[in-house]
Amino acid sequence: MTAYEDHAAGTMVTDETGAGRFTDVVLRPRVTISAGDAERAQQLHEDAHEKCFIANSVNFPVRCEPVIIQE
Repeated sequence: MTAYEDHAAGTMVTDETGAGRFTDVVLRPRVTISAGDAERAQQLHEDAHEKCFIANSVNFPVRCEPVIIQE
C-alpha cells in the first residue's frame, strides 16, 4: 500500500430532548497499491470490516465502500 485516505460520513438524528445518536455510518477508504492483486485488496477490506471491533460494537449499520487504485 502506498496511500490511504478515508472519507467517512454518518447520519445523526436528535430527539426532542436534544440527545443525539448515529443511525448510519459509511466508510469510503481509498487505497493505492503499487503492486499485487486489487481483488485481493478488496477481499482484505471485506474481511477486516467483518471483524472490526468498532463496527461490531455499535447499534447502527456501518458500511464500507472501499476503492482500490493500482499504480
